[in-house]
Amino acid sequence: MDSRYGDAMFPPRAVLAVLLACVVGASAAPAASAAPASSPVPVVYDGDSDFADIATLAYLCQAHKQHRIDLRAVTVTNNGAGIPGRALTHVRTTLGKCGLSGIPVADGSDTGVNPMPADSRAWTESILNGALGDAGVPDRPSRIRASTLLAATVLKSARPVVVIATGPLTNVAKAMEVPGVAQRISRLSVMGGAFDVPGNVFGPDAAKFDGTQEVNMWLDPASAGKVFAGLRRVDIVPLDATNDVPITPSYVERLGREGRTAEAKLVHAIVTQPDLAPYVQDGSAFWWDTLTSSEVLDAVSPVKLRRAKVDVRQDGAAAGRTYVTPKGTSQYVGYDADPVAWENGYLKMLNG
Repeated sequence: MDSRYGDAMFPPRAVLAVLLACVVGASAAPAASAAPASSPVPVVYDGDSDFADIATLAYLCQAHKQHRIDLRAVTVTNNGAGIPGRALTHVRTTLGKCGLSGIPVADGSDTGVNPMPADSRAWTESILNGALGDAGVPDRPSRIRASTLLAATVLKSARPVVVIATGPLTNVAKAMEVPGVAQRISRLSVMGGAFDVPGNVFGPDAAKFDGTQEVNMWLDPASAGKVFAGLRRVDIVPLDATNDVPITPSYVERLGREGRTAEAKLVHAIVTQPDLAPYVQDGSAFWWDTLTSSEVLDAVSPVKLRRAKVDVRQDGAAAGRTYVTPKGTSQYVGYDADPVAWENGYLKMLNG
């Protein structure tokens, strides 16, 4: 654990409220009693600052500006694709470019079960440094732990909160340990899992596993299992759906031609980075995380969902595999996505 976050135990709810007041201050959403019934849906975004996470954050920034959502906080997992410290810096840079630097942010998470390969983190860092231009920006640690900010934000909201999670579910599971948090999350949309398609685990440890796992679930299967079992509604957007939305050269060109806003230009800068270009050309890069946000926020969801009882394997060669079982928890699983609907909806949101 990073010593700057102190004890891993959560403080009492009263202390959480004080922490939130100190960290969020005047930039926060209105006080709980002031939120009208017609106000935008409160959202917390939790990710690991992969290139697709930052493209997702750009979409959420525009949704916030359009009053489609109230983006209350952004939390970062440090056991995923982003380099700890740098991942939070990239989030801050993105919010600043979108004119939303006042939105509360925090990082820090417990260590996952399986480590993200170091070369993948370096690849992500190269892409985001190039797209965001923040290689020389010094990292600043967050004042509180990400899971504490997530929990406090959920408890402060007058309305139940939608959480969008596009990395390992470590922060969400930890926040759920605070009494009342799970009951105040109305819906979690998560990018993760593979049900009827192969997984995508890679790196030096991949040979120890059977190839059925999606990376986010594999990084921390214990947290994924707790979250699936403990929330009233989880929309799982697995590889079964994200495989339908590759990053295509034609759409990259369209983003460059039609993108008008800072958010659209930022996304175009990401997907035209030299380190990402070969994967766009060969069809192996996907809009994994952005599809997840579109699933829950687009007027017409591009993802088809079915109800299923799901669970996550915790050990052995299949550790991290998501599967359907009569003993699982009933949730919603994406099995198909409409790429044309997604492309149109994503660009429309980006353009405001």
